[in-house]
Amino acid sequence: MVDPALPIAAAADRIVALLRSRQVVVVAGETGSGKTTQLPKLCLAAGLGRRGLIGCTQPRRLAARAVARRVAEELQVPLGGAVGYQVRFNETVGPQTVIKFMTDGILLAEIQSDRWLSRYDTLIIDEAHERSLNIDFLLGYLKQLLRKRRDLKVIVTSATIDTARFAAHFDDAPVVEVAGRGYPVEVRWRPLEGGGDDAGQRSVLDGVLAACDEIARDRPGAGAAIGDTLVFLPGEREIRDAHQALEKRGYRHTEVLPLYARLSARDQDRVFHPGPQRRIVLATNVAETSLTVPRIHYVVDPGYARVKRYSPRQKLDRLQVEEISQASADQRMGRCGRVAPGTCLRLYSEADYLSRPEFTDPEIRRAALAGVILRMLSLRLGRIEEFPFLEPPDPRAIADGWQTLVELGAVDERRALTATGRLMAKLPVDVKLARMLVAAQAHGCLREMLAIAGFLAIQDPRERPADQRAAADTAHAQFADPRSEFLGILRLWEAYAAAHGESTQSQMRKWADRHFLGFLRLREWRELHRQLKLACAELGWVVADEREPGTGNGEQETEGALRRRYVALHRALIAGLPTQVGNRQPGEKGKKGPALYDGPRGRKFQLFPGSALARKPPPWVLAALLLDTERVWSLTNAAIEPDWVIAELPHLVARRRFDPRWSRAQGRVLGSEQVSLFGLVLAPKKPVHYGALFPEESRQIFVRDALLTGEIDTRSAFLQRNLATLAKAREEEAKQRRAGVVVDEDWQARWYLDRLPADVHNAQALDAWYARLPKEKKQGLEWSRADLIAGDETDVAQFPPYIALGDARLAVRYRFDPGAPDDGMTVVVPLHLLNALDPARLSWLAPGFVADKAVALIRSLPKGLRRNFVPAPDFARAFAEAWPQGSADSIEGELARFLQRTTGVELAATAFEPGAVEPHLHANLRLLDAGDGGQQGANVLAESRDLAELRQRFGARAAAAFARHAAQGLVRKGLTEFPESPIPLEVPGAGGVPAFPALQDEGESAALAVHAERAVAQRLHPGGVRRLLAIALAERMKQARRQLPVQPKVALLYAAIESTAPRERANGRDADILRADLVDGAFAALATEGLGEIRDAAAFEARREAIARRLFPEAVARLQQAESILGLVADVRARLDGKLLGWARGNLDDMQAQLAALVPAGFLRTVPGVALAEYPRYLRALVLRAERALRDPARDQARMLELKPFADALDAARRTGAIDDPGWQSLRWDLEELRVSLFAQELGTRGGISAKKVAAKLGKLVLP
Repeated sequence: MVDPALPIAAAADRIVALLRSRQVVVVAGETGSGKTTQLPKLCLAAGLGRRGLIGCTQPRRLAARAVARRVAEELQVPLGGAVGYQVRFNETVGPQTVIKFMTDGILLAEIQSDRWLSRYDTLIIDEAHERSLNIDFLLGYLKQLLRKRRDLKVIVTSATIDTARFAAHFDDAPVVEVAGRGYPVEVRWRPLEGGGDDAGQRSVLDGVLAACDEIARDRPGAGAAIGDTLVFLPGEREIRDAHQALEKRGYRHTEVLPLYARLSARDQDRVFHPGPQRRIVLATNVAETSLTVPRIHYVVDPGYARVKRYSPRQKLDRLQVEEISQASADQRMGRCGRVAPGTCLRLYSEADYLSRPEFTDPEIRRAALAGVILRMLSLRLGRIEEFPFLEPPDPRAIADGWQTLVELGAVDERRALTATGRLMAKLPVDVKLARMLVAAQAHGCLREMLAIAGFLAIQDPRERPADQRAAADTAHAQFADPRSEFLGILRLWEAYAAAHGESTQSQMRKWADRHFLGFLRLREWRELHRQLKLACAELGWVVADEREPGTGNGEQETEGALRRRYVALHRALIAGLPTQVGNRQPGEKGKKGPALYDGPRGRKFQLFPGSALARKPPPWVLAALLLDTERVWSLTNAAIEPDWVIAELPHLVARRRFDPRWSRAQGRVLGSEQVSLFGLVLAPKKPVHYGALFPEESRQIFVRDALLTGEIDTRSAFLQRNLATLAKAREEEAKQRRAGVVVDEDWQARWYLDRLPADVHNAQALDAWYARLPKEKKQGLEWSRADLIAGDETDVAQFPPYIALGDARLAVRYRFDPGAPDDGMTVVVPLHLLNALDPARLSWLAPGFVADKAVALIRSLPKGLRRNFVPAPDFARAFAEAWPQGSADSIEGELARFLQRTTGVELAATAFEPGAVEPHLHANLRLLDAGDGGQQGANVLAESRDLAELRQRFGARAAAAFARHAAQGLVRKGLTEFPESPIPLEVPGAGGVPAFPALQDEGESAALAVHAERAVAQRLHPGGVRRLLAIALAERMKQARRQLPVQPKVALLYAAIESTAPRERANGRDADILRADLVDGAFAALATEGLGEIRDAAAFEARREAIARRLFPEAVARLQQAESILGLVADVRARLDGKLLGWARGNLDDMQAQLAALVPAGFLRTVPGVALAEYPRYLRALVLRAERALRDPARDQARMLELKPFADALDAARRTGAIDDPGWQSLRWDLEELRVSLFAQELGTRGGISAKKVAAKLGKLVLP
């Protein structure tokens, strides 16, 4: 039964014995060993196939058909009898079938309806080393199934690649090694970079042509056999180019044949049935393992393959040509030498081969996993993280798969299948296409979507031969639609359906050829459409009659109906492609070349040049596919409106409401809403009913902007009466010629707010509520003159019982008891409001104290100033009248300005001596640990007239207490990722006092805290964002450090600087310290500006990506600066060697101190890039100064003394920690420019610099 000429014959008896005794057998064989064709026959010999089918899976349809045909020929049975096959849309299996070949996808589909695979008693998983997604899933599923079905036999076949992994997966299953053909293969290394005149200039095509020329020169007798040549190329385009080039070569008695999956069956058969001529077969990696091309003596291997990888971070497919692994290279080599000694020409070097990875990445490590997860959920196979995969998928890919299912609405927040997800799982297409079909059913466009989904699930049937591109474009243009390529697909479908119904198969082939369409692909499309239609029927969905007018037959429909159909269809498409929308960038209109679009998550893409929309790009597009080649292209596009995205994806869009305002026309508070999809703004300023979202805030606006102003159309009579009473009261106030007689707007607003229900925040609600009130309560809403006219100014006005802090009221106590600790004015302060107190406001005390305090402050002035302001009580009284309620500035500042305006004498606020003022003229602060100012029994923590002293003692506790009152769940510790929810600039705190959330740096992580002071939050937030950026970019920074090309000499120069103040380091390599400082410095330069504005995850991600792109170039730029700087530093150090004679000690110390300040240990990490760029000039100036100081030390010393005050001030700033303040940093670099100006003027300075300007800047700086 087994062909004795095949190598597997030697192991046949052992395989049969193992099949009888073991449940799982792993057969490892070289290509050409015969394992694919002979194993089904060995199963028959072992007595298998009696209780069920012997199933054999193949990775590709082409291989399944070819192998089934070959086995049927060997067994001398008709195809479809004892031996059959089933591939997508084509089944040749009969009742007598015993051996069934099929694609692995077919077997997976059968699991949906037959969890036990009860039709089979034996399963052969062929070519398992290819590790496709389907193969890995089958191997995991079978591992579980074998425990339940002890009668099931499984054979796993593989090339001799990592067989131990398969054996271990199946509990140490036995491995049978089968040798390949015994003919030796000569490997010739022909790297493209080569040598001679064409060194480094040859393309892959050049290398293929040269290799074929070399093979053509081989003759019998020269040690080389005559035979066919197999050339591996990445894709169809490369095959077409090589085919044309080889045809032009005109090799004698030679034909050139292509081989790829899209090729027609007739053309494929030519490859497997060689004629008398010598052949050159141009193949993709379909010929690497799945198919055995006969009569191959030579293999040409350029070492590349086109690989599709899914990027979870970018959330798009990347189709790029990559170098193959060593295992793939060995597989290709194994294609020759089966019938005679073979020759493999590798278009790369042996060193290149040895540097490549040993094995090819399995598909599960490079594919999107949403479909796998959905399938596992529908089959109830448990969590994907626990599924027994041969090699577990990347956790990031798993997380992305879950996220994709969430975006599609297939799973809920508990990761359980939703009703939509259960429907999607029953449709035999990709999850995105399944979601489109579910949405199409809801939108009433299922008929159209069936055609579109079928098209998107197959390879594009439109062909565009290289030599007939113009003709193909013209043929395809008749189906194009300028608005939507999806409508173009429908037009093509309707044309095909019409032609199919009226033509024979031969006529259909001609029709397809005439329109440059692949006949087999069209047939595949029709068959998939049929299957999808049946699947929909099983779900109870009604598909409209095919003869009903479609989207592509618009002349039978009104314009409105066409518009509605267009919207419905594209909304259904959006449901399946939620993140593949884009908005054309501003300024792109009118530009040449493809338009650039912004997509969700900061993605940018361009319309593919061949798109029907590329000529006139719409503002908004939807793309069926985003593909990353050298650029990110969008394929199969349509014009859409952002409102459709908002309506279709309510679970994904983020909404930010802002700008609340009263609208008299609508009688309610309106706001603006920004709607975005993962950072892509869909609606920048959409009007919304603000009251429905924020009723309390809307109520405040309603009272102040509608009721108090009368800007409202209402039937509630009390409002007009109140406004009339208010107008009369203001007339009386004007007659008395003084302000403050009528109550202010705050009183009026509070009066209304105390009486109106919480749900009254618009005109309609007000009228409805007012109409239900009894008469006496309606009268209670009307003001009287007594309500509005305040009494004469009394002690209450001069000495109020409270002071306002936001919405809080801090109780005030007054006591006249000289010498008592609480003499004067005492403010009761709850602990959580301590940090919110305003020192300037407290300095004014109460209005009744202003005149007394002004007298005391004037008397505290030095005598030379004080005599300008006598008598002091008169000036103080005038000041109190001018400022009865105080101002935002402190009383000292306002008094100084008042006195200067009054007398013309220049006076600064710092001239007063507040410490000389009597204690009772400073507010006494009574700090309570709980409650508000009026709470009885609260514990008094401390009393003091020094706010700074209280904050020093209790500031941390106060901040924690304030955070507890204000945080409302905002506070978080140990953050390593940016919070998902946006961080507001301000939130309402306790008692209405604003609180200010901010991130802050905590070393290894960040924290989200709430602060009482805006300045503290603004100072800490950038540091917290920077820490999270550093954590997010840790791997990128580590990679940048490894890649920096640091020269040993440069590292040694930097190590010399490091030796002055050694730092702790993980290893002793100088280059690593330099690399780390350069990368850290580059990161610091890129993560400096604008961090305070980063308040949401989208802005953080955009900044992270921007830094990631620029990090390595910035580090390289700093390395180039460092190479120049370090050489100059070495030169300067040599010139400042203290052992040299002729130096004045003071001059030398000053220059050495300047050098030490310029290049301290780690300066490449801490000095900004702008300053580093000036270092060569600073160092050359230092060299010139050294040379001149030797000649004239006295002159050098005179200039040095001119700089000394500035240098001393900077030293003081360093000691106090103020040196990092922007003002001091600016002074530091100004001092360097001044040194250049004084000691090396010919080098020039940056901007106008002088000692006077530097002194003026220093005068404005203060030390803590």
